[in-house]
Amino acid sequence: MTFPAYAPDLFDSDGIENPYPHYAAIRDLGPVVDLTASNVLAVGRFADVKRALLRHQEFISGEGVAISDMVNQVARGVTLTSDPPLHQKLRAVIGAPLSQEAMVDLREQIQQAADDLIDRLVARGSFDGVRDLAQYLPVSIVSNLVGLPEEGRERMLDWAAAGFDALGPVNGRLQAAMPMMGQQFEYVAKHAGPSQVKPGSWAARVYAAADQGLIERERAPTLLFDYLGPSLDTTISATGHLLYLLARHPEQWQMLREDPSLIPAAIDEAVRLESPIRGFTRVAANDCEIGGVAVPAGSRLLMLYASANRDERKWDDPDRFDIRRTNVSDQIGFGIGRHVCAGQHLARLEMRCLMQAMVTRIERFEAGEPVIQPNNILRAYSSLPVTVQ
Repeated sequence: MTFPAYAPDLFDSDGIENPYPHYAAIRDLGPVVDLTASNVLAVGRFADVKRALLRHQEFISGEGVAISDMVNQVARGVTLTSDPPLHQKLRAVIGAPLSQEAMVDLREQIQQAADDLIDRLVARGSFDGVRDLAQYLPVSIVSNLVGLPEEGRERMLDWAAAGFDALGPVNGRLQAAMPMMGQQFEYVAKHAGPSQVKPGSWAARVYAAADQGLIERERAPTLLFDYLGPSLDTTISATGHLLYLLARHPEQWQMLREDPSLIPAAIDEAVRLESPIRGFTRVAANDCEIGGVAVPAGSRLLMLYASANRDERKWDDPDRFDIRRTNVSDQIGFGIGRHVCAGQHLARLEMRCLMQAMVTRIERFEAGEPVIQPNNILRAYSSLPVTVQ
C-alpha cells in the first residue's frame, strides 16, 4: 500500500518551533500520509482523527502509542498503552481522584491558592508566565495531592517532559530522554513505596487498590507515572498558551473580563489552537480504512490532534483565536473516546481558578515573546515574560 509521502521532519527544530504549515501540508496531501523522515503514517484531518480515536477496538493502544518500536516494546501495560478490559481496570484506579465529581472537593482549595498567587504576581508587576504562574498550582498543590515524597520531586517536571520526548521518533531528544526515564523509575522504586507515600494521597490509593486485589501489585508503582503527565506538563502547557493568547489579543481579554462565563470556552479555544499534545500513535488491529483510504492491519498511525484542531474542513478561520467560537467544545486537544485525558477535569479546574482570579484583579497585561520548550510530543513554553499594566 502506497500513501502520499511528506519528506520534511516534523520533529526537527523547525517542525517543533512552527509545526502548523507542516500540518496544513499533511492535511492537503490526504487522509493518511507517509512521514518518511519518521517512518510512520500520519492522520491529520479532524474527522479522520476523531473517528479513529472513537474506534478503539479497530485502532488499538495496547501495542504502544509511541512512534519508536523500541519504546513501545518497554512501555506497555500502563493506562495510556492498554486496551479493554485492562484499560478499564487501570483507569478505574487512577481516574477516581481525577473525576469531575472529585474536583468539587478541590475547587475551594485551588481557587484560594490561585487568588493568593495572582495577588502576589500583580504586586510584583512583572513575572515569568510559565515558571511563576503556569507551574505554580501543578507543582505546589497537585504534586502534594499525588503524595510522592519531597525528595526528588524537583526533578518531576524534567521527568514528565522526558516521558513525552520518549514517545517521539528515534532522535536526539528521545535518546536524551531514556536515561531520565530510568531515573524516574529508580526514584519510584526507591522512594515511593507504600510506606513512603503520603497517607490518603492519590499514590496511597493506588497501593490500596493493589492490596484490595483491584490491580496486580506489580502494576502499582508504574501507575504512579500516570499522574505526572495529567497533573504537570500538559496543564502547564495549556495554561501558558492561554496566558499568551489572551495577552496578545487584548480585545478577547476584555471580553472575558466583561463576561467570565466565557472562561471555559477560552480554555477550549486555547487548547484547540495550541494543543498541548501533538498526537499519539495507534495500530490498526485489522485491515481497515481512514477517510476512504485502505489501511493494512498492523499499520502504525500518528493521530495528529494538533493538526485536527486547526483543520479548515472543521473550523472557520482555524488559525484565529476566538473565545466566542461556537463549536470550540468539539476540540480534541485532550483526546476523545476511551483514552480521553484522565486529568482534563483537573487541568480545566486549575485554569478556571487562575482565570477567575485574574479577571477580577488585572485590567490589562502584556506578554513578550515566549521560548518554545523543544519536545517531540509536548507543545509548551519554557518561559513567557509577562507584565501587568
